[in-house]
Parts: sequence; structure tokens; C-alpha cells
Amino acid sequence: MGIVTFFMFAAAGALWLFGNHGIDRLRHPEEWSSAGSSGERMLCNTLLRKFQIPEKYILRNVYIPTKDGGTSEIDVLVVSEKGILVFECKNYAGNIYGDAQKPKWIQYLGGKRSYFYNPFMQNRGHVKHLRTFLSNYNIPIIPFVATISRGNWKIKNFGQEDYLLGYNCHLKDILDKYKRLDVMIRNADDILKALAPLSRPDKEIRQAHIARVQHKQ
Repeated sequence: MGIVTFFMFAAAGALWLFGNHGIDRLRHPEEWSSAGSSGERMLCNTLLRKFQIPEKYILRNVYIPTKDGGTSEIDVLVVSEKGILVFECKNYAGNIYGDAQKPKWIQYLGGKRSYFYNPFMQNRGHVKHLRTFLSNYNIPIIPFVATISRGNWKIKNFGQEDYLLGYNCHLKDILDKYKRLDVMIRNADDILKALAPLSRPDKEIRQAHIARVQHKQ
């Protein structure tokens, strides 16, 4: 191998490591074990690096208790000075078609067609349970659907707060619409204390949640 070729491979490797979450993949392989987990990790890294949100205010896999004794899982949640940001991550490939006002969306991938629940509606459910859980605080809760970087999403009939990141909006533009709130500044740590224990709970709670979801399908 010539020295020029060697340096070309070395440069390509460096670009992969620094430009494609490569170092994080090497340090935390368990976070990249599935498309879903990888998408959540990429979103968290973006929130940390690009938006400089302190890590302690970013929570993953938050299991909010519901009135019927179950749980509602939020993929990524951020406690910010402008309110609480709730992210539903869909790291899907292929062509995705949906109507923001209808419950069933379609994914075409590898010649196969599959259906999944409208993530806007899914996230509204998360927000509803979160509002109930934090009923002592009158604060904004802002829902987002994060598609990460995969898939060709073709969605129509967006509602006023149907934020599909990278398609009909950008996170910075949405956050710029909101002001810093005294109620959030005063209560951010208390809210975090209430939510942090619900983040990534023990295996028993996760398995019970999965069983309830599968039962409803």
C-alpha cells in the first residue's frame, strides 16, 4: 500500500469517527444495538453538542405512570427553560406515507409494506399523561417527532403543532418562538427530580410496558 493510499484510508477513517458518531459508537456500543436506540442516541448527541443542553436535563426512555396502572414511554425528554420538550423518535428507512390527521401510516421498504401508528397521535398521548403527572405545574409541553436521518417521509395535512423535525420544521426555529419562563427556571430542578427516577427503569417495568402494548395491538 502506497503512502498516499494509506493517508487516504486514514483520513476516511477519521471522517467516519468524527462525523458519524463513530467515537460514541466505539465507547457505547450498547446504545447502537438497534435502529430505535441508535436514533435516540443520535438525537441526544445532537441536543448535547449542537444545542448545548446540559446532559442532566436530557432523559431517555421515560415511563410516565398512567391512570389505568400502566405506563406511557417517552423516547427522549428535555427539561428546558422554555418548557418540556417531548420527542418521539422514528428511525425508519424506506418510503413513509401518512396523513397527520389519520391514525394509520404506511412504510414501504424492500418491496414490503407495513403499517404503524401515527407518531403525532402517539406523542399526543405521551403529552397527555405527562401533563397529568405534572399537574402541579402550568408549563408548556412541546411535542416533536424526530425522524433522525433515515427514510423518505411524505406526510400531509400537518396540524399547528405537528412538528416533524427536518421536514416541516427545524428545532431551532420552533424553540425561537418560545420565551424563557420564570416558572421553568424556578422549578426545573424539582421537575427533573420527579422525572429522573422514571428514566430507564428496571427490567420488570420495561417488560410490563411491552406486554401491555402488545396486548393492545
